[in-house]
This record gives sequence, C-alpha cells and structure tokens, in this order.
Amino acid sequence: MKRTCQMIIALCLPLVLCGAAMAQHSGPYVGAFIGGNALMDSEGSDNQGSFILKFDPALQGSAVAGWDFAPGDPVGEGRIELEYTRRSNRLDQVKFAEGGFKGDGDLTVDSLLLNFFGVFHNATPWSPYVGGGLGAARMDASGLKVTGQPLGTGTSVVFAYQFGTGVDFALTNHLSLDLGYRFFSSIKPKFTEANGQSFKMDYYNHSATLGLRFGF
Repeated sequence: MKRTCQMIIALCLPLVLCGAAMAQHSGPYVGAFIGGNALMDSEGSDNQGSFILKFDPALQGSAVAGWDFAPGDPVGEGRIELEYTRRSNRLDQVKFAEGGFKGDGDLTVDSLLLNFFGVFHNATPWSPYVGGGLGAARMDASGLKVTGQPLGTGTSVVFAYQFGTGVDFALTNHLSLDLGYRFFSSIKPKFTEANGQSFKMDYYNHSATLGLRFGF
C-alpha cells in the first residue's frame, strides 16, 4: 500500500508542476499578501550635515484589487491593480560623524500605488510577470529616537514608486498563488527635528512577498 501511494505521488507530481495551464482568468480580482522587507541604510541630512539611519528588517502586509486582461486584449496580457501596503521598520542605530548611537522607534509607511504588470503565459500553470507602479506614501517618523531623545516628529506625504517581478501559480481557474519581489522607493520625505529644524532622508526598500489572488 505504501509503495502504491509513493508511485501515485511520483506520477502526479510532474503533472502538478508542469501540467497544462488552467484557463486564464479575466476580469476583476482581489488579493492579500504578506512578506518581509529590508529598509536600506538611509542618509539623512539637515543644515548641520548628514547622518546615517540603520533600520531592522520587518514584516509587511498588502491588499490589492484589480483587473486581469483577457487573452488577446489589445492592451496586452497582464493586469492593472490598486495596491495598499503598510511597512513599519524599527530604527536600530544612527551614525553621526562622531560615532554611532542607539536608535529606537518605528518608521511607518502606508502606500497606495497603481500597478501595471505584464504577465507571460505559457503551457504550464506557472506565469512569470514584471511591471511597476506609481502613487503616494504617507511616512510617519513621530516615534523615532536616538539615545532616548526624539530624533524627528511629524508625517510626510510623498510621491512613491515601485518595480516588481515574480511568478504566478494557478491553483484553480480563479485562485492564484503569487511569489514576488518588490523594490519600493520615494522622493525624500521631510520631518522636523526636536530643535525645530527639518531634515530629509532617503527611502529604499526591498521586499519578498507571498500572496493569494481570487478572481471573480
């Protein structure tokens, strides 16, 4: 019995991995994603000079609503979607010219982007895709501290963009698993220091995501 089960699994697994693709979904869909993100070291600057902010990696979550274009659509094969994502990274260290100091608090970013992805369908359930998005991000630095003292306060709403790639796996005609990579960035947000002066900082974020999309 055990040997029979092993033979069945061995015969079916290639069909699951490389079998004929499901019918391509077209029309509206919704989805949810979870992932891990790494915020690159950010260079901050004010009228006193520049400094480096180092952040810890963290989890992120996204929700999307979009439209899959039908095969042969003059627009092309792919999808358009509206994506909301929340990222929140804890400040680990701030490096000034005189040395590094302990950081604390979270930089929280809520983004809303309009994404366009080209999807490359083939004879298997696997469909690679590539694309990008444009929109806005609200960045909150009110909780950032260095050596226990406030580093910056306030929020900043800035233009944001991202580039993404990944692969879809069709679980059914309506349900797809999505494994992806995103590079997310924005123009420099501006915050207020404890002494009333303002400072700007870079924002470059890399993330790996896993999600499910359901088409209607």
